[in-house]
Amino acid sequence: MKSYKLIGKIVKVEGECVAGHHIGEEFDLTLYSEKADKFPRTPNVCGFLYNAIFPYLVALQFGGVFPWEKDKDKFLAGCPDNYKVVIEIRRVRT
Repeated sequence: MKSYKLIGKIVKVEGECVAGHHIGEEFDLTLYSEKADKFPRTPNVCGFLYNAIFPYLVALQFGGVFPWEKDKDKFLAGCPDNYKVVIEIRRVRT
């Protein structure tokens, strides 16, 4: 299995995020790594946002692509609070 690292970056915040997210904030969202001796812990991401992006993380982590995205290694997802916060998830090949 190929090894990927997933990086999330907050690229948009409309108004004030009640969880305190801000533009430019980055997270390691990697779900699985053969090189790690333990599974990573959930990063300091709002639980509602993490729940919304989790299915996309699984797809990217295990080689999936989204046909509507120009760059097959990136995906934009939004907060369930009407996309108040938008995160870019980037797959990095390791």
